[in-house]
Amino acid sequence: MGNDGKAARKALRSAIESWFGRAPSPPQRAEELHARSIKTELSSTVFSGAPAEWVRYLSASEETRYASGPRVSVHLEPALGVLAFEPQGEDSRWLAELLGFGFRELAQRLSQKPHVLKVFRALVFENEANRRSELTLLLSDLVPGQGTRETRSQDGRTGAVKLVISQRLALTAREDYERARTGSSGERLGAIWALVARVMHSLAYPPAPRDLFVTKIDLHARLSYLTINVLYDEQKRGLLWPTEVGSAFAESASRASGIAVPELFERDAYFRSLGKLGFMLRHGSYSRYEEDARIVARDYLDPLYLRLSLAGAMPGVLPAMRAMKHERQGDQMWTPAPELGSYGILDEEDLAAWKTVAGRFADLGFTLVRQLGMGEFGRVYEALNDNNSAFPERVALKVDRIVGKKKKAILEAEEAIAVGRQLAASPHVIRIYDGGKLSGVRFTYHVLQLIDGDTLDNLVGVTGREHASVSRPPSARGSEMDAQLEFARAVDSRGSEMWRRQRLAAPFTQALSPAMVLDLLTSVLLWLEEVHQVGFANNDLKNGNLMMSRRGQLKGIDLDSYSKTHSPKDKMTDFMFLAVSLILLVFNAPITDRDRRVPWEELIESEERLRARLATAWPFGDVEALSQGRVSHEDLTNLVVDLVQRSRQLVYAKRPELFAQDIARLLDLKRRLLFEEFVFD
Repeated sequence: MGNDGKAARKALRSAIESWFGRAPSPPQRAEELHARSIKTELSSTVFSGAPAEWVRYLSASEETRYASGPRVSVHLEPALGVLAFEPQGEDSRWLAELLGFGFRELAQRLSQKPHVLKVFRALVFENEANRRSELTLLLSDLVPGQGTRETRSQDGRTGAVKLVISQRLALTAREDYERARTGSSGERLGAIWALVARVMHSLAYPPAPRDLFVTKIDLHARLSYLTINVLYDEQKRGLLWPTEVGSAFAESASRASGIAVPELFERDAYFRSLGKLGFMLRHGSYSRYEEDARIVARDYLDPLYLRLSLAGAMPGVLPAMRAMKHERQGDQMWTPAPELGSYGILDEEDLAAWKTVAGRFADLGFTLVRQLGMGEFGRVYEALNDNNSAFPERVALKVDRIVGKKKKAILEAEEAIAVGRQLAASPHVIRIYDGGKLSGVRFTYHVLQLIDGDTLDNLVGVTGREHASVSRPPSARGSEMDAQLEFARAVDSRGSEMWRRQRLAAPFTQALSPAMVLDLLTSVLLWLEEVHQVGFANNDLKNGNLMMSRRGQLKGIDLDSYSKTHSPKDKMTDFMFLAVSLILLVFNAPITDRDRRVPWEELIESEERLRARLATAWPFGDVEALSQGRVSHEDLTNLVVDLVQRSRQLVYAKRPELFAQDIARLLDLKRRLLFEEFVFD
C-alpha cells in the first residue's frame, strides 16, 4: 500500500477519532485571495453560470483552472459511515479541518433522523465511483457557480476525481466560521453549510449519468430532503421554522446575496424551492415524498439548465419578436399598446386576436407582452403572471379557438391539464400549470411553462414538410395495421402544414458539427424514452412539436396529443414518426442550406437507399480525424441506419430494451468522438 496507504489509514483514523471523539481545533484565518473564452463544441450540460464563463473554464489548462493553494484528499470508510479529509500540506489544513467538523456535526444530527441518515449514506457511501477512485478536493477562482466534480476518462467511471470548490465559497465559509466560532456547534455548521452542501453534492454525483438532467433532478431532490431536515424543525402556517443550523445558514446566505433574511423565501429561488418542501418534515422516508420532491427540483433546475454546444448555436430573438417593456405602477402593470411589426404581431389577424384576448387575460392576472407563435387553432403568448404566486413570473398562454361543440372543447382542455400533471415529473416535457375557458369568447387556454427558443423544424429549416397534426387517440390502438394507417394518413396530409412556413423564425446560427448533431439526437431519443417509461405515447412526434430553448434544452411541447399507453401498439406511430424526424435532423442540421429537400419518404423505407444517401451526402465531415481514430465513418453510418430502420420497422416498439441499448451506443459514440472530460456542477 506504500506511503499513500499509510497516509490514508492515518487520515481515516483521525477522522474516526474526530467523528466519535474530540473536536478539531478552530481553523486559522488565511489571507483573502483575490478571485481574480467561446468554443461551442463543448457538450457539457451545467446548471449555473453563463456560457462564456464555462467555455473559459473548460478551455483552461489545469494550471490556470485550479488555484495553487489547498489540496485535500478525501477518504471514505463506508462500514463506519465516516469521511476523512487529509490535508496535502499545511496550507490545506484549515480546509480539511473545516470540512471534518462540518461532516462530523452533520452525521451527529442525522443520527437522530434515521430516514434522513439513510439517504445521506446512500448518496455518499454507496456511490461506487467514490470507493474506487482517488478523490482530491481543490479550489478554483475560475469555476462558475459553487463547484464541480470532474473526471478525465472515456467512461467517467475510472481515473482520478477532482472535487472542485469555488475559492470564494471556501473563503467565505472560513470567514463565517470565524464569526460563529464562539457560538454553538449548530451555529458553526450553519455558517459553513453552503460549503458542506457543495461537497456533499459533488460526492453524490454518479460517474457517468445516462440522462444528466434526470440524474441532476434526482440528486437535487434527495439533497433537498436532507437539507430541509437539517435546516428546519417544522412548518407552521405555511412557514418553515429554522433550527439553529438553519438560522445561521440564512444569515450567511443573506450576507452573500444582499437579500434581507425575512425576504429570502420571497426573492431567492433556492429558498423559494425549500419553502415548497415543508411536507418533508413529517418524519417519513424519502420514498414517501419522492414524486413531489422531484417536481419541485425540476421546477428549480429548469431555468438553470445550460447545454453549451447547442446553446452556442441558438439564434437570438428577432427584433420584431421582442417582448414589450413593462412597468409596475402600484397594483397595475403598464405596457405599451400592441402594434403591427412588433411584439410578434405580424399581421392584422394577429393584432385583432391580441385585442380580443388581452383584456380577458388581464382580468385573470396575466399581462400579454408578446406573441410567441401560432398553431393550427390559435396562438401562443408570453405573459407576466400576477395570477398565482405558485407559477413562474413569466408564463406562456396557449389560446385555442373552439371548433365544434363547446363542451367537448372544454373537456379536451381539461384532459390536457390532467395529462400535463401526470407528466410533471418528466423534465423533457413542458410543464402545464392551469387552464380554462376565456369568458365571453369561444377560446380555451392553457397556462404553460415559458420556453425561450424555437421549434426544431424552424431551427433546421424543415418547417411545413412534416406530417399533419395528429390528435390524441380516443382509445387504445387495436392493431399494428391501425398504426400503419394512422401514419399513412398523416403523411398524406402533410401539405396542410405549409401554413407554418409563414411564421417569422431564425434557424441555427451555424451548421451543426458532428458532435452537436449527436447532442441533438441524444436529446430527442432521451425525451421519447422517458415519455414511454412513464406510460405515455406522444402520437404526434415531429420536429415542429419539439422545442429547443436558447440554453440548449429540448422539450416536448404539444400536450394535446399525449395519451396513456396500454400495449406496445400504442407506441408504434411514435417510432414511425421518429424515423422521419431523425432523417430530417441528420441531413439538415449539419448544413447551412436550410431549404434543402431530403426524400425522407424513400429513405425511411429502404436501408440500401439510406446508406447510399449517407455515402453521397455525408453530413458529418472527417469523423475519424476529428476523433483521432476513436470513431469511424462506419460506426456513425451503422448507428444512424439502425436508429432509422429499427424505428420505422417497429423493432423498438416491440423491444424497448433494444431502444435503450442503441441510445447507449449513441452516448458512447458521442463520448468517443471528442473524448471530453466529465464535468458535473
